[in-house]
Amino acid sequence: MRNVKVYCSLFIFTLLLTGCASLEKEKPLSNELIIEPYNVNDKESLLISRTGIKFIEYFQLNGTLETGDDLQFSVEVYKNGELEEEMLNTSNEPKAKFKDQLISFGISDSSDKDSSLQLIAGIPSGLAITNYSSHMTSASFNNLLHKKIVLKKNTPVYLAAWVGTTKNVLRSVDSENGILPKGIKEVEAALLYRV
Repeated sequence: MRNVKVYCSLFIFTLLLTGCASLEKEKPLSNELIIEPYNVNDKESLLISRTGIKFIEYFQLNGTLETGDDLQFSVEVYKNGELEEEMLNTSNEPKAKFKDQLISFGISDSSDKDSSLQLIAGIPSGLAITNYSSHMTSASFNNLLHKKIVLKKNTPVYLAAWVGTTKNVLRSVDSENGILPKGIKEVEAALLYRV
């Protein structure tokens, strides 16, 4: 009988060790804040296509904000190559730690008949929406961030751009590592989403 108790105890102890050994330790979040493009899968793409949002880009945040720092998002409005205003400013992010946190920027036609666009920003703490009056006849939408980068304090990273024109030629813009697009000075109208 004593051998049975010893074998049962060893068996239970082995199971307990095996169970504990297979648990992965959660990787601590980096002290840096990293942003990268997020590629949607086919099912996500199908769901998004049914929302009516014409253009949308997704990004993923990982890491930790330093104490006292703030994560700020905004849309810069350019007219004839000049910065005119900032819209959709969000700040005072209540979270400081991000693990696979998705953010997005999208543009959709407004239901109004005044040629306005609806700007939609998915931010860590929710959703921000505003309208932008546009009389452009052609437009393009580009992702400006093509790889993972570390966010630096007081250094904006441009994530996406909408460019519009009323002329016969539409110029698109691109960026290297989220810096201000070089061709921005030559466009009639542009909206740049930045963090």
